[in-house]
Amino acid sequence: MSTFEEMLFSDSLKIKMINVAKSRTFNEADAFDLIQNTYLKAIERQNQFEGDNIDPWVITILKNLFIDSTRSGTFKVTEITRDFDNKKKEEVKRVKREKLFGDDLPELSVSEDSESSMIQSELEQETDECMKTLSNEERDVIALHHNSSYDEISKMLSIKSGTLRQMLRRAKEKFMQCMGFDHE
Repeated sequence: MSTFEEMLFSDSLKIKMINVAKSRTFNEADAFDLIQNTYLKAIERQNQFEGDNIDPWVITILKNLFIDSTRSGTFKVTEITRDFDNKKKEEVKRVKREKLFGDDLPELSVSEDSESSMIQSELEQETDECMKTLSNEERDVIALHHNSSYDEISKMLSIKSGTLRQMLRRAKEKFMQCMGFDHE
């Protein structure tokens, strides 16, 4: 395996790609499709890669592929909602906005399954609504922060380290206020 392939298929890059892909798509299947397309594009263009750190280059490819696919309508997702009678409604939509799923939500311990799924669904909807208040850059910063250092993120997103730290702090504050966790 070449050095390029070792860097491309490293576990740390894979985790970063998953976080960013999930922050852009609506579900895990679309995120993994996007990652697979990113791997293919990176392998096709490996002669264009120059440098020691492949992460920023691959993340840029991933983000550009997502933008291109949403313009062409490639990503169509099923959005599940509940009506007033608590019945599921499914609607197929073209991706027009981005969401952040980040890490999995903590499991809730509720005795009844239907009550648990309803609480989980409400929590996911509230999280999604609050993530929509953030800009694309803020979502990317939060998604990458889970597995990358400030220096790595600043290189990937072409943001100065100090600006990155400030952006992350403000994004977290904005999200927490939206979720109702105001601190005084």
